[in-house]
Amino acid sequence: MKILCDVCEGAVAAVLCCADEAALCWGCDEKVHAANKLAGKHQRVPLLPTNSHSSSSQTPTCDICQEKAGYFFCLEDRALLCRQCDVAVHTATPYLSSHRRFLITGVRVPLQHYLPKDGNKNIS
Repeated sequence: MKILCDVCEGAVAAVLCCADEAALCWGCDEKVHAANKLAGKHQRVPLLPTNSHSSSSQTPTCDICQEKAGYFFCLEDRALLCRQCDVAVHTATPYLSSHRRFLITGVRVPLQHYLPKDGNKNIS
């Protein structure tokens, strides 16, 4: 399922602006973030694989815990979540579990997030 641009509502969204909590196509992203210097500094995360458009290399943090990297975007909550917060929020009720969530493409999910805290890598 593709996310549509929140501005034009016709094109497929290509970036997520963390500050505006908006999914934008390339054209609307350029218009919105070229408006002034402050808007141009907004951190944006690619939703689509890209070679020609650049975005911040730093992964944004989770909107809930504000500590871990956010990898999942919830369309209904308009939130970027780490794996732990995504599971905690979206397993609470059947209604919340029906929210449409997307793994942000172009962002690597490190394996260490899923390893036991004691560092034991043996899986049985």
